[in-house]
Amino acid sequence: MRLRSLSILLLLCSSVWAQQYATILYRQTELPHAVPVSEIDSVVVKDVAEVDATYFAAQKDTVYVAQTKESHWKGKKVSFLGDSITQNGEYVASYAGLTGCTADNQGISATHLAARSSSDTNAFEKRYSKISTTTKMVVVFGGTNDFGHTNTAEFGAFTDGPKTGKFTYYAGLHRLFKGLYDRFMKRGIPVVVMLPIHHGTEIDVPEYVINSDKSFSEGTNPTTGKTFREYVDAIRQVAAYYSLIVLDAYSYSGLSPMTEIGSENRKYFKDGLHLNAAGGERLARWMYPQLEAVYEMFYNF
Repeated sequence: MRLRSLSILLLLCSSVWAQQYATILYRQTELPHAVPVSEIDSVVVKDVAEVDATYFAAQKDTVYVAQTKESHWKGKKVSFLGDSITQNGEYVASYAGLTGCTADNQGISATHLAARSSSDTNAFEKRYSKISTTTKMVVVFGGTNDFGHTNTAEFGAFTDGPKTGKFTYYAGLHRLFKGLYDRFMKRGIPVVVMLPIHHGTEIDVPEYVINSDKSFSEGTNPTTGKTFREYVDAIRQVAAYYSLIVLDAYSYSGLSPMTEIGSENRKYFKDGLHLNAAGGERLARWMYPQLEAVYEMFYNF
């Protein structure tokens, strides 16, 4: 039945009945999609009490929309595998606050994606297996230390694959991403790889070297001779091979410590690399719509 016809029918009833039942209340997700938008006069209200208070002042054929915005991840366990940027918790806490998810913080400071030796037990590729398969999503956020530290693995090549005992950056990425795919993706649990935000110029090996004439050049890791951009591209390449979901925080998050060089009042960073509370919120808000889409890819809603 069309909404306008329904309203006419309601008007034929007594005023007492109308006060009690005539309010038409839909949640946004329940609006009948068959009704043309041009035929709906909508008033956005916060709750049913507000509907009742405004009903008689509005058109009798008004559809009242109770505006709700609830994350798909509310009440769901989400695991965050990371380094100090994750361990410090700024973006993790903000994302949990935005979504209502149960955050499982698996961040450990100074850790690398790729193990440098068999004794490097805190590397991501060694720790992912500690994440319970009861989680509903795994978010991997690392790589800045693989570039920024001088005691890092040799860079290697994509063709290294997940070979056991080969301690290169590429081999570690293969072992990590293949392991995540086998442990989680095969169970229908999404794995999201976030490319690291820019490493900046102030901590460890600089991503860029700023010259006296304000020109700049890319810094390179002294062990591997590779730029941070090459480290990021390797993450993207290996994650794509295993068809994991990639979020490009490096390019599109709106977070770059280079924009705060020399600033006395830092907006998003504590120290030129680690996020402050505002930076954590910015990253979490950037993640929010993309991870809502991830939920819809993997789960019923």
